[in-house]
Amino acid sequence: MQATAGCTRVVGPAAPKVGSSSTSRVAHVARPAKGAARSLRLNAVAQNSSSSPEDVDRRAFLRALSMGAISVASTLAVSEDANALNTYTTPKPFKADFEKYNNRPGATVNPMQMAHMRAEFRDVAKGELMAAMPGIEGAYPGMLKLAFTDAATFDIWQAEKPNGVAPSGGANGSVRFADEEKRPEVAAYKPLLAALEPVKESIDSKWAALAKSKGSSRAPDPISWADLITMAAVVATIQKWGGSPEAGGFPVRQGRVDAVGSDPSGRTLPLDADLRTAQAWFAKRNIKKNEMLPVWMEVTDNKASLSSDLQTVKLMDAYKANPAMFQKDFITGFTKLTSLGSTFDGYAYFYDESPFAGKEKLGNWSY
Repeated sequence: MQATAGCTRVVGPAAPKVGSSSTSRVAHVARPAKGAARSLRLNAVAQNSSSSPEDVDRRAFLRALSMGAISVASTLAVSEDANALNTYTTPKPFKADFEKYNNRPGATVNPMQMAHMRAEFRDVAKGELMAAMPGIEGAYPGMLKLAFTDAATFDIWQAEKPNGVAPSGGANGSVRFADEEKRPEVAAYKPLLAALEPVKESIDSKWAALAKSKGSSRAPDPISWADLITMAAVVATIQKWGGSPEAGGFPVRQGRVDAVGSDPSGRTLPLDADLRTAQAWFAKRNIKKNEMLPVWMEVTDNKASLSSDLQTVKLMDAYKANPAMFQKDFITGFTKLTSLGSTFDGYAYFYDESPFAGKEKLGNWSY
């Protein structure tokens, strides 16, 4: 290291003498000049008089396709071994998900296709719900209350009971079953569930048609009731706020698996509960006060109790002064609420996309 004019200059080791062992090793691994290998390949193609431009274009396309597939496969393999690659909607590694769902439609889609299909499905479902909500009486706050009631059956404390029963209930669409519809906390929403049935049929039909147009020979899964109820609550809420679900809204995690039977009765938090009871209920489910309050403000039938706590009153005043803060906390609380007890299917709504669907001609060659 040498100092020069107030600055420090780092000097590397002296160059090896000609004929030394270091020089020999460098000469042994020397590579062609930059671009030389590519030029040799281009010259070889040009000298091959039997190759037409169409053949060259076709080979180039297939070579690029193969190299892309190899690159993706290598990335997946390394990430899977490191347990670093997860699907968007499940905490399980990609490899484990594939082994579980390998006979499902869309089992072979790559992560980029997954993201694209989820966006497509969101747009289809959101579009049908946007068109339907204005014609459904009591859509707001009814859909939001329905989503809350479906999720509120989650019993997080069952895991701590002596018999070791696993947690159950939650946002799983069980409110659609007849015996739950008869319960006082659900009966009022029976008309809303009936109004969602034709919307569900329309979403399923349009999604299946889109999958078929993309070359899928198998129909994708229909939308689950758990996802439908959650997305309906989002669309109704955004429309009530005066926003456009089409332009914005907030994301909804897809893939909730429907329950196969009713949840136990007597678990839900009554919507006329006082503020202290509601705060304790949300706290047990790891939903903070600033996250539960916006949701509870929208669904409670006991709004008078909201003014019984000084801190709550101050937070409500802050929300009035800053609507953006209210919406942010609402989204966080609603997302946590509608994930309670949910099992998320990592391959929900995917389809078998053909890479050649709708592409009769590519470049200068046909297939």
